[in-house]
Amino acid sequence: MKRLTTIKELFQEENILFSIPPYQRAYSWEVDKDRKQVRQFLNDIKEQDPRKKYYFGHFLFEKDNYNKNKYWIIDGQQRLTTIIIFMNSLIYELEKREKEEKIKNKNGEDAELRSIRELYIRLGRNYKFETVAYDNPFFERFVFDNDNNAKVDTLSSKRISNAKYFFEKELKEQATTTLLEWKTIIDDAVITTFELSGKDAKMQASQIFAFQNDRGKDLTTLEKLKAYLMHKLYVVSDNTITEQQIRNIETIFADIYKQTERISFEEDTILGYHNIAFLSGWESPIKNVKAELDKLSNNETKEKWIIDFTHTLKETFQSIEKIEKYAERNNAIADVLILDTQNSMPLLIKLFHYHENNIDLILNLARKIEHILFKLEFKIADYRTNSLPSMAKNYKGNVSKLISDLDNCIEKGFRPWWSFNENCLAFFNSTYHHYRNSIKYVLWKYENYLREQERARPLSPNEYKNKFEKKRLENTIDHITPQNPNFTEYSQEFTNLWLNNIGNLVLMVWGSNSEKNNNNPVEKINLYDSDFYSHKEIRDMLKEKNSWGEEEIKERRNRIIAFIKENWKLN
Repeated sequence: MKRLTTIKELFQEENILFSIPPYQRAYSWEVDKDRKQVRQFLNDIKEQDPRKKYYFGHFLFEKDNYNKNKYWIIDGQQRLTTIIIFMNSLIYELEKREKEEKIKNKNGEDAELRSIRELYIRLGRNYKFETVAYDNPFFERFVFDNDNNAKVDTLSSKRISNAKYFFEKELKEQATTTLLEWKTIIDDAVITTFELSGKDAKMQASQIFAFQNDRGKDLTTLEKLKAYLMHKLYVVSDNTITEQQIRNIETIFADIYKQTERISFEEDTILGYHNIAFLSGWESPIKNVKAELDKLSNNETKEKWIIDFTHTLKETFQSIEKIEKYAERNNAIADVLILDTQNSMPLLIKLFHYHENNIDLILNLARKIEHILFKLEFKIADYRTNSLPSMAKNYKGNVSKLISDLDNCIEKGFRPWWSFNENCLAFFNSTYHHYRNSIKYVLWKYENYLREQERARPLSPNEYKNKFEKKRLENTIDHITPQNPNFTEYSQEFTNLWLNNIGNLVLMVWGSNSEKNNNNPVEKINLYDSDFYSHKEIRDMLKEKNSWGEEEIKERRNRIIAFIKENWKLN
């Protein structure tokens, strides 16, 4: 493999096979998100002067110990994967056109599409590229075989699908001469390569990888930490077991990357939670890991620490998946994450670490956390301190002490001078401006309280969080008597004291909200004849009172406050 070469020359090496190792992240380039790396890839090709060489960056490969033609892609896997998807889409588009017209290159010669496919995609029965093992069957079927019925079952396979559909749409709109020009730009794109082999290859790869970036998407902190741990393990391990230990780390990180495909959190976000929960310092994850290792006196204890740390990190990613599944149901875990994921997740991770087999205990503790977060969210005073991250960091499984600490916080908050209960109750009892996004949580809980009285199905956390594709089904906060009425003019006193009071606010799907416009609610009673039990309550009040003003708002506020007192023990 030449140090300075082109994409075409790279693929021309006899029987060459490129494969992404399992401990690397899967395909992560996006089409439509902030960075739009796939879109940028194509824009770069469009803007490239075909008379000039296109530099496509540096690639780091590790030669396989058993197959002399196989190369593991250590750095550059996102770019190479994108090239494969692009070239396969381009070849497929040209093959479709060849049925209607003879495809000629710029010299007027046959384009020989079969030889292009053999160069980049498949020679005989062997494909020239493999993505991570758990996505590879999908990749072969969806990309190489062009089977659009292949099942998308991971986030990375969804990204692969998006990239392929994007390229197909863009290529279809271009002239054949343009497609051949783009193919030439890729063929002649200049790259530099670095090839590692032998017993020190993994150590060298981890060192180099720690300081490399994939073009278009920076390395994550998790990837940098993985490289650091692999290098550190190489340094501190006994030479007779180093290779096996590094393989073990690779396997653990392969499992972690598989896990990231099944959860919604970004990998670095989870690493941040783990950092708070399990490392003693308050610096970044890598700084804290280095500090922990610096405390240890000999290589043997450092080796053990690294192995234990990676196992615990893997466990955290597994716990996140379990937490997310519980959070889809009506329970305290869902409530805690809705109120404050950032501050509560490290403690939830710790609870699953020590008490995974006692879910009733975890739910009981989560309910206590929810009470604290509720009072911290709905208050008049400016309480900013949140000690839940510190509780997570210090928790070592002493559940009786944790229960005592949480119970104390439920009553007094995180500071002895706080009037936690009184302040929270005052927030709802006052003619306070309640119209803000977080009040939707109270209205959701009140809705489910009314449903419980009638033994009806509760509104799920996913329904509350608006996990719908259709705008009309999204939940919003609505004023019962509108902010800008077309039927009257409010007094200044009413506007200041009652318009935005919780008694005049209701949970309503966006479609119904838009239908209300600025009309008198008495004239729109039919809109409250819905599946929402809080709507039925308002409907009945409107029919009985035939008006909606200060007295009706007070009456409904008092009903909601009675529920709040009982549910969050504010009496």
